[in-house]
Amino acid sequence: MITNILLQDNHGSISEREIEIVHLLSMGYNSKEIGAMLFISEHTVNTHRRNMVRKLDLKNSYQLIVWAFKERILSL
Repeated sequence: MITNILLQDNHGSISEREIEIVHLLSMGYNSKEIGAMLFISEHTVNTHRRNMVRKLDLKNSYQLIVWAFKERILSL
């Protein structure tokens, strides 16, 4: 389900925690729900989301989820 490796590409690396967050986003959970599940604040979840979008040079969380499927980080 969630890979244990650090993913490297031209835009930087995505941490295990960030992979967990994008996985939960793809399942339809919002930042508050994800924070509760991972025992972190909603603000921390939003910071991870922003950082991933910035590192990967994307425009929003939707593109982040699409990217994760294309890179086979997430699967159906």
